[in-house]
Amino acid sequence: MPTWLVKEIRELLAPFITLLFNRLLVTGCFPSEFKHAIVHPLLKKNGLDVSDLKNYRPVSNLSFLSKLLEKVVQRRLQAFLDSNQLMPSQQSAYRQHHSTETAVLKVYNDLLMAADSGLVSALCLLDLTAAFDTVDHERQFGLRGVTLLWFRSYLSGRSYRVWFAGAASKTVHVICSVPQGSVLGLRLFTVYSADLVDKAVEHDINFHGYADDTQLYVHCRLEEIAASSQLLPNCWNAASQTWTISQSSPRLRRQQQTVYNEC
Repeated sequence: MPTWLVKEIRELLAPFITLLFNRLLVTGCFPSEFKHAIVHPLLKKNGLDVSDLKNYRPVSNLSFLSKLLEKVVQRRLQAFLDSNQLMPSQQSAYRQHHSTETAVLKVYNDLLMAADSGLVSALCLLDLTAAFDTVDHERQFGLRGVTLLWFRSYLSGRSYRVWFAGAASKTVHVICSVPQGSVLGLRLFTVYSADLVDKAVEHDINFHGYADDTQLYVHCRLEEIAASSQLLPNCWNAASQTWTISQSSPRLRRQQQTVYNEC
């Protein structure tokens, strides 16, 4: 049923959709019919090399009801994260009253304040390749009971096919990652990457992030440059060891390479 028709007769369908969603939340189940995505690769920017797979963004087309259920869960998840102060305060992505502008202003202001105090700054810019493909399905982040069962059901057993130039690939079964184009995927990635903030605090490094774009920076006096410059690589080495990226991620990328080649 097309989305416009569901919206047109929403008053008639609402009681049945509510009953379905309540049942799924109580039992900790995410329907397998909602887990299959059709991926349409989209160029990130006009003018990029169309033969380079890294220039495409794999946006997943998911069913209307699955995204509606995700939106219900996201509101509850966000309330839980906010009430327990689990969201990293230095992350500007996917948060109310935050944007790329607030991220730039925060880092720029810190650098100016340091310069006014006679300090020099070292800034390290990080960008995680295939960021959403790295999300590990084994993280819990304080979730327990039926809620944890629901998220395990949501993440497991997912699959997709790629449509490109009028042709379809074989079905690929996903063993890690969250689908780009989903409602919950953005929030789950933010939760997954929260450990990087803790590592920055442990190494006395300033941190600010926007999704998978991370800024690590340190301030020091001129005579402290030699010692302070080592803080950034130490922080990143510790984060690389602790912030576990699923060992199956390379296999997933190889699967994507094969699928795109088939298309």
